[in-house]
Amino acid sequence: MNIKHRINSDIYQTLSLPSLNHFSVIEVRNSIQSNSSKYGNNNNARLFVARQLQSLVEAGLIVCKGTGRKKVFTKTDLFHEADFELIDKRNSGSTLVKKAQQNDNCYSSISAELEKERTDIEAELTVTLAEIEEYKDLMRRSAELNSLLRPSYSETAQKAATLMAKLNVRSGVLALLRSKEAPTC
Repeated sequence: MNIKHRINSDIYQTLSLPSLNHFSVIEVRNSIQSNSSKYGNNNNARLFVARQLQSLVEAGLIVCKGTGRKKVFTKTDLFHEADFELIDKRNSGSTLVKKAQQNDNCYSSISAELEKERTDIEAELTVTLAEIEEYKDLMRRSAELNSLLRPSYSETAQKAATLMAKLNVRSGVLALLRSKEAPTC
């Protein structure tokens, strides 16, 4: 029995093009972003694509040569023979709205989901803040490193600010849900 490989439908649509034999993460990212806005900014979309491609490499469906931005992927014969289960990118906002509508009187399921999201964001924020400290340490070493790393540092600082905003919103919503939940449940 053939194993079904889970793959994002937009990524599969791009990879299944017969003319596409050699490709990079950036090329796939640009393709899916041109078809949909649900992947967020370039960095988030790139990470999403990179994870999907890595799972295909691990399954032996594509091979990779090079490192970093010079990575080039190539489809194997297994790719053409494989069975794929196409999945859509989850949109957490719409699932939260649906769950809220189903649970008018008791907010426990949405609270649990928000709590998990908050924990995930806290973990990502911790890593991002550590990256900022590393950039600062490296930038202090020399003027050349400072000018070279400044754009990456700024991008990481912006990411930290975004994560902090997400964390604050979820914490506020959780506090609001707890205050509503106590009298009704």
